[in-house]
Amino acid sequence: ENGNYYWRITPWVMPCFTMIPPRGDHPIHGHFWIPIDEETCWAWSYDFHPVRALTRREIDAMREGAGVHCKYVPGTYRPLANKDNDYLIDRAAQKAGATFSGVAGFAIQDASLQESMGPICDRTKENLVSTDNGIIMARHRLLRAAKALVEKDVTPPGVDPAHHRVRSASIVLPPEQAFKDAAKEALITRPGVAQTTV
Repeated sequence: ENGNYYWRITPWVMPCFTMIPPRGDHPIHGHFWIPIDEETCWAWSYDFHPVRALTRREIDAMREGAGVHCKYVPGTYRPLANKDNDYLIDRAAQKAGATFSGVAGFAIQDASLQESMGPICDRTKENLVSTDNGIIMARHRLLRAAKALVEKDVTPPGVDPAHHRVRSASIVLPPEQAFKDAAKEALITRPGVAQTTV
């Protein structure tokens, strides 16, 4: 946009939280990835707005499975669109161009790819590249924290509530301005202050 860069900063907070930057006055979204056992986890999604209550429309959208949310099999925590029913893929909508993947909603589109690898993925066959740097860094950080806990009884990051006082942000910056410096204040939670967004 006018020679500037659009930055979307999605923090990952140890051990298992993500926060997605909104656009405009939309709520902030995110996920909690809670392990159940070696092969399964719960993904809890949330919406909140730092300076106002969610609107009726925003609450209804969450209930209807819009955005990062999904509909569930009644009486369960299992997504209605799931691996067993091919994520309710709609090939006609896909062919018509109404949706690229044919799978409705961000949550289920993401789940369909995540689950396609199987419950345990053989990382020795993985070929990570420079664009996977965030994944590489997160894995190193998790390993270091686990080793420090086992070997030195060091409390892992993310246990102290102060570690969670971060915020996602979206900003437009000139190319010569480093986003790490320019966005520093935008990534700090300040009560009563709206998120930084475009």
